[in-house]
Amino acid sequence: MEQFKYGPLVYNTVESDDDSGNYYWPGNGMPPVGYDEYNIPIDSKGFQCLDAVQCPLHPGYTVTEHNTEHNEALGQSIPTLASFNSWFEDAFIKAEPRDLAFFIIRWINFQNDDYAATSVLYEKYAQLDIEDIINALWPSLKAD
Repeated sequence: MEQFKYGPLVYNTVESDDDSGNYYWPGNGMPPVGYDEYNIPIDSKGFQCLDAVQCPLHPGYTVTEHNTEHNEALGQSIPTLASFNSWFEDAFIKAEPRDLAFFIIRWINFQNDDYAATSVLYEKYAQLDIEDIINALWPSLKAD
């Protein structure tokens, strides 16, 4: 059986003999069988196998104000590294700080253009590669 992937997640299912993945889909019990237009694994009924309410990797994930902090480089509030990391810890997945920063940038990119951080990110940093954007937004994470 194919192992389905989304970002850093590699799905394990009860139907598969291969347990080399890192994510056990706890949803409705139906395993992924394909992908939707967002490249998110879906089950046989077409439902996404990724929780938009709890998983910060989901494009529709909503960040509460409590889980944001002001980012000096953007001049806007964005999700904290810790808020994203807590989901990974709960799923028993190790995520490095620079990976979390990438996932936050990716999440910002998925938001509507009226989300303030999205427009500032495009205006100020569109010409940079992802590593330079991470360095600019989180100077404390600069790679040696």
